[in-house]
Amino acid sequence: MMKVSYALAFTLVVSAGLARAQTPPPAPTPPPLWSGKAELAYAGTSGNTDTSSLGTGFEVAYRPAPWTVEGKFAYLRASTDGVTTAEALLASARGSRDMTPRIDLFVQAAYGRNTFAGIDGRYSGEAGAGYKVLTGPDVTLRGEMGFGYTHENRTTGDSLGFATGRAGVKFVWKFSKFADFTDELSWTESFANTSDWLLRNAASVSATLTSLLSLKVSYAVVHDNVPVPGFKKTDTITAAALVAKF
Repeated sequence: MMKVSYALAFTLVVSAGLARAQTPPPAPTPPPLWSGKAELAYAGTSGNTDTSSLGTGFEVAYRPAPWTVEGKFAYLRASTDGVTTAEALLASARGSRDMTPRIDLFVQAAYGRNTFAGIDGRYSGEAGAGYKVLTGPDVTLRGEMGFGYTHENRTTGDSLGFATGRAGVKFVWKFSKFADFTDELSWTESFANTSDWLLRNAASVSATLTSLLSLKVSYAVVHDNVPVPGFKKTDTITAAALVAKF
């Protein structure tokens, strides 16, 4: 009787294991239809020198699958003794459609302004395709390529208009339940002058504070290989910001 009980128990365990193995894993939870985040960074000193810097931005996304529509805005201003020493603005709108689980097509438009780099207004439009190399859940990697047109109004000299090609990559690593690392790299080249290229790289680490708030520390580099005459090639931004998700 004891041997029969052991055999019956073993059979039940094996059967349960096989049934579990044959059960398909639960489908991933689809992203919310609407999502977004807003961030604010501020630093100031007083005494011998009065300095202040303010950075703000927001992102909003609408995802009626297989479509995604995104809008982004970022603004930075710094001053010393009441005199503005840096001011930059960047806004963009983007629409994309998933063609397969890994491939998508996109169109986007962007506007940028940074008079302290000689750019009174930079307008660009672009279309291209992206490919998801890694799809997570802890690590994601997506590359994209696009072609477009850029028009620049400069603070000195003539305005410029030229066709462009761009390659970009975005890497996200969720190295813990409450923290992640993100790096976005973009290379844009002018077809009118191959030595005229623009490199952007932004790396950040975010740590969750509450279900709605997180702290983000970031470092960004913008390198314009052929800058407006009289201006430097490279700008960098280091910031710590409080981010609210919604």
